[in-house]
Amino acid sequence: MSEHILVVDDEAPTRELLSIYFKRRGCTVSTASTGADALRLVNELPIQLVILDINLGEKASGLDLLEPIKKGRPDLPIILFSGIGLDEKTLQEARQRGAAGYLNKTQPLDQMWAEVQRALHT
Repeated sequence: MSEHILVVDDEAPTRELLSIYFKRRGCTVSTASTGADALRLVNELPIQLVILDINLGEKASGLDLLEPIKKGRPDLPIILFSGIGLDEKTLQEARQRGAAGYLNKTQPLDQMWAEVQRALHT
């Protein structure tokens, strides 16, 4: 059975790129562009890992989704994803809210894959 990853990002090109990449690695991939869609999919599908954009557009924060996702699925690993660097305070807050890791959108895809594998298998 392949790993089922949920990619949550408000930018369609990013969702598409990651979806193609992870599918080529043998994963099942679902995508969401909003926090509401992400919560619905987490509750409906056998998601095994979430890659969650920190900035989901106007007034939406991936940080704010960590707690509701973890409340329903406490063992589900969530990796935060951002195009901007995060300061140590934000990273610490993310870990306290349940994030399993952090990816920068500028990282090579192979490094992202390594982080995904680490989160899935620890």
